[in-house]
Amino acid sequence: MVTDRLIRAVDWFVPAELQKSTATLWRARIFVISHVLGPFSAVAILGYLHGVLATHDWVFWTMCVLSGSFWALPPALKLTRSLSKPALVSFCVLTVISVFGSFFYGGVSSPFLPWFLTAQMIGFFYLHERPLLVVGVIVASLAAFSAAYFMNGAFPERVPIRDLSNVGMISVCAATLYNSMMAIYYAYVTVAHSALQQEIQKHLETTAKARTAKHDAERANEVKAIFLAKMSHQLRTPLNAIIGYSEILLEETEFDGQATDAEELRSINKAGRHLLSLVSDVLHMPKIDSDDVEVKLQPVDLEHCLNDVSATCRSLISHNGNTFTFEKHDELGTIQTDEIRLRQILINLLGNAGKFTKDGKVVLHARRREDGDREHVLISVQDTGVGIPPDAIPNLFTNFSQAHSTQYGGSGLGLAVSQKLAQLLHGEISVESRVSRGSEFTLRLPVVEQATAAVA
Repeated sequence: MVTDRLIRAVDWFVPAELQKSTATLWRARIFVISHVLGPFSAVAILGYLHGVLATHDWVFWTMCVLSGSFWALPPALKLTRSLSKPALVSFCVLTVISVFGSFFYGGVSSPFLPWFLTAQMIGFFYLHERPLLVVGVIVASLAAFSAAYFMNGAFPERVPIRDLSNVGMISVCAATLYNSMMAIYYAYVTVAHSALQQEIQKHLETTAKARTAKHDAERANEVKAIFLAKMSHQLRTPLNAIIGYSEILLEETEFDGQATDAEELRSINKAGRHLLSLVSDVLHMPKIDSDDVEVKLQPVDLEHCLNDVSATCRSLISHNGNTFTFEKHDELGTIQTDEIRLRQILINLLGNAGKFTKDGKVVLHARRREDGDREHVLISVQDTGVGIPPDAIPNLFTNFSQAHSTQYGGSGLGLAVSQKLAQLLHGEISVESRVSRGSEFTLRLPVVEQATAAVA
């Protein structure tokens, strides 16, 4: 488009430093356009004077040279890479031309006098950071104009006033055009500033709302923490009592041969343990989310730990008619980890395997593996259970996510807790599964950690 080509032509004079800011770029564009087109109004006036003047003395040629000098300012803008320096020259030259030309050609009726107002606008527009300089030049020029008038006693009448009225209209139109450009620019700046102020106000309001929401959330977390701390005692104590007394009664009924009562007590005991597991998951999750879980890394005999875990989970897994085996590859040795958290992870994984497998097989397998310059242990829990749908695997370790919650129950927090604990131990849990074929959860832990730390 023609407009785009004109803008590119104008921007050729604008150095890259002035194109970084939109406001500065447009000020520079106005400067270039006004100093390319503006001198043509002077050419029209001077051309008219050239025809009506009887002689063309130094005054006329001085006006010609000063007027033509404006065309040198756009290249000067490109060379100096500064807008203030060419603008200062423009302001001073235009002030001199308007005062000098008005004195010699028409006085207060001179066609050059409107340029004096334009010069002031240029000064304050481009040199707003140096207002005293602008005011000083204006005062000095007016003082020189007045002094010359009083010293001469009158304005020199080189051209009759009536002959200047026609070119006076040209001068007024040129000044009006330039002032209109300034007005349009200021309107644009005002609208942009107003829009910016509105955006700032919106951001301030949003920030205030976010701050209030953050405060409310922190307060809610504090209340939740207090609630969970109290509920930990209020829920665990009666549940432990139910589980403990049901086990005592179960032993007595089995000893007395009361099969029906024993089966009912087993249901009570199983339900109590299940409820205690759910409560433990719910109460433990906020601590992990807030990094309020202490992890103590210390040497742990891995084989001994896994044997203990196997003994703990064997009866739980066998409830659904499953067989359980523990397999190891070579010697497992000692690793640097937190045994309590490791047991918690493995019991959770084995408990899930036993819950989702019926009349099948659950295998706990452990081995060491070297990965470059570091050594890891891989502890996997394999089952032949229902498996996990592929679309459920990506969200399996998020809170309250469970692939078969409807049929098998649960809070959906166990795997999320286990994964977060694994991360606290500088490891991770991965899963592979096929529907109706079973699943394999693998815990990967470093054998030795350089730093032993407590995450609080």
